[in-house]
Amino acid sequence: MAFSSTPPALQIDPEAARRLLEPMLPRRLRACLAQDLRVDSACSEIALEITTLAPDAEALVSAWIAARTSSDGLLWRDRRWIARRSALIRFLDVLAVERDQPVARALADVATLLSCAGDDRRAAARLAQPLWQEREAVLDLRKGFAALAEAQTRLALGRVAEPGADTDVTGATDLAVALQAAWHDALKDALLTFSEKTSSAIAAAAALACGVDDAFAGDVALVHALVPVGEVLTRPVADNAATRERCRWKMIEARLAQNEARRREKAATVETTAQIPDADVPYAEVPKGHVLVVPTIQETGSDRGKSIARGYEHIIGKPLPLVEVPDLAAVRARLTFEFPYAQAMIDRLLADLIGREHATFRPTLLIGPPGAGKSRFVARIAHHLGLGLWRVDATRDAGASLGGLDRRWATSEPAHPIMAVARSGTANPLMLIDELEKAATRADHGRLWDALLPMLEPETARAYQDPCFQTETDISRVSWLGTANEVGNLPAPLLDRLRELEMPAPRHADLEALLGPIVARIAEDRGLNPAFVAPLDGEAITLLRRSWRGGSVRRLMRLVEAFVTARESLAVRQ
Repeated sequence: MAFSSTPPALQIDPEAARRLLEPMLPRRLRACLAQDLRVDSACSEIALEITTLAPDAEALVSAWIAARTSSDGLLWRDRRWIARRSALIRFLDVLAVERDQPVARALADVATLLSCAGDDRRAAARLAQPLWQEREAVLDLRKGFAALAEAQTRLALGRVAEPGADTDVTGATDLAVALQAAWHDALKDALLTFSEKTSSAIAAAAALACGVDDAFAGDVALVHALVPVGEVLTRPVADNAATRERCRWKMIEARLAQNEARRREKAATVETTAQIPDADVPYAEVPKGHVLVVPTIQETGSDRGKSIARGYEHIIGKPLPLVEVPDLAAVRARLTFEFPYAQAMIDRLLADLIGREHATFRPTLLIGPPGAGKSRFVARIAHHLGLGLWRVDATRDAGASLGGLDRRWATSEPAHPIMAVARSGTANPLMLIDELEKAATRADHGRLWDALLPMLEPETARAYQDPCFQTETDISRVSWLGTANEVGNLPAPLLDRLRELEMPAPRHADLEALLGPIVARIAEDRGLNPAFVAPLDGEAITLLRRSWRGGSVRRLMRLVEAFVTARESLAVRQ
């Protein structure tokens, strides 16, 4: 018997689609978006995961759970609870860097969500960046909707008749197609809900990190505060979304009409525009792990375009490789040997690379007293990661020349990140902006601070309009690390784009730990193998302790160099 009627449109319970997608969400977002999350049971579950991952953390986990259950006051203000949660989170952060385990960092973030109050600015700042990065993973779930819908259809009907099957199963085939389409629509609706709540959580984390005062957030766990607070913050945006979408589509239609008119006009002319380097291949295919930083360049009607491109032929129109993240544990060990007094800052900076394939840091400002070794630290981290380093001295840089000079001028040159890319031959070099707070404040020729702003934003950096090449370039993978003694005179828009990390000055107690790397550096500067330079003896260390009371590493290095030179001179005379 053949079925000729078309089955009615089917609908799937949105809750079923939500339950199907929720386990696929990244760990942090799954905790934030769980509607029925109970903090006590969630703490017990994560405690079991932590002890499974790191059995030596059992004592910290037990103390964390015990402090929660025994608190007799407001949990978020209990000093014993704060101390134990901080110890556990710190342990997981160090474990993530030492063993290069992203799961440890994720567990630390979930513990932060469950342990901190909604008005905790540091906790919110910690979660803002990871949540933003995981938003892309939520959007990527749509790629598997077809397979999920087909699997759910097979579970419901037993089997799906293939197209072209016998006529007596046509009705069953139509029902399967309708059911699969219904599942696909339900999954899209569930993803839209998750995406909206994710945006709310990200907005709340960023706002709370900046000190937004919300009475509700102070009384609940951070995991329960993010979505409600974010929905309040984003409500005006949601109310105007439909209007903006209509305007956007009108603009797109107008641009399409303009592009079509230009295409027809261009097709009617016989003039062709030469390109650099090869007009026959306007864009190279970009393989995985590469970035097309500078596309082809248009000539201006003379050989001026060729002179501008001279020296940059190896990057124009050619995909450039990204430097991969090496063994983070080994990098951490080398950096802590050279900078034993800055271990906490090293861990926070290297945390950006956990779980990443390619080395790119968030825009960061290292703040510390003169002589703390900030510039040296940036140079060493670039060396150990294999990144090309480009140094800009903010005290001498000619204002906005950092962003490039227009090709109309005889002194035109590309933006400094493009020059760094050309020198290193990679798409993710490291930019060091030294003494950032000492940059010139006059705006006669533009300010360095203002030129930095569009290059620090990921969206504008992906399409940075280089004034020399006069084309959109992609410098979004370039890392920016700045140094400063203080931030009092830096403009607020610049500080909003920079993460601030404190570079402590070495203490008197760090003297012996610093002697090894300083002697090795002196040997390296003299072209010697550090193994052939004898360490300083007890008498020299005693004299150094009297002469150096902590502070400037440069002063300590001069003292050590004087001892090494005197020892060598004495050995020659004898």
